[in-house]
Amino acid sequence: MSAERSTPPGVPHPQGLGEEPLLYFTKVYLSFLQGLFKQFPSGSYRWSEADEDSEIMITDQGPVPRDRIEQRPAIVTMRGPAQFANMTLDQLKSVSWRTGAKQHTDLISCTMTLNCIAKNGLEAQRIAWVVMRHLRIFKVLLQRTGMHKIGDELSMGPETPPGSLVAPEPTSEMVNISVLSPFFFQWNEHVTPADAAPIEGIEVHMQAVLHPDPGEAELTKNREETIYKRPTIRGVPVTGTSTPISNPLTVKVRT
Repeated sequence: MSAERSTPPGVPHPQGLGEEPLLYFTKVYLSFLQGLFKQFPSGSYRWSEADEDSEIMITDQGPVPRDRIEQRPAIVTMRGPAQFANMTLDQLKSVSWRTGAKQHTDLISCTMTLNCIAKNGLEAQRIAWVVMRHLRIFKVLLQRTGMHKIGDELSMGPETPPGSLVAPEPTSEMVNISVLSPFFFQWNEHVTPADAAPIEGIEVHMQAVLHPDPGEAELTKNREETIYKRPTIRGVPVTGTSTPISNPLTVKVRT
């Protein structure tokens, strides 16, 4: 007798920047927008944690019930495609000589689309402008979460029907204006070979030679030094006659 195993819905474990960066940045956008509209006064699209008191709905992508849009406008986030930039060869940053572990790094480009949905175009456009200008103003705050170039290349689209965002939609009364917010984030990965033998120690041989004592030169009256070919100009040494390289010149120096 066997029982079918079912996967519980929802996120099984807490996920952060290192485990699921795309979900992490989606939460960053949602938290930023919810915190922004939470500061607005009542009657001006004020967001509240209590759904019955909120004047605007801020949620992630998915079919939005049509009756909820008719009651209040909404901002629906939708993540765009993410792509590696391939900045370096094999994205290699460093290699550990001790364990053979490699560290890879690269930049990933992504775009977050913020769909501002309302019953008429002027209302949707107003909400979209509020979203776009505040992303620009608080871009330094958003950069602290790990995003780069956030708020630099924002764009607002024209009025378009929301398509699959509102369901069901027997009549296309809702208007959607999208705000595109591109950003970059850095990806890091550590790879350690499973069969790498760790280095336990390194044997180093060093040899040092002391400089001769200046007083030793006084004891030597005659010494021979071999002087090889000196610098020449057109084959003639600067200080004497030409001497082939193969025949060194031996001179006696009196000290």
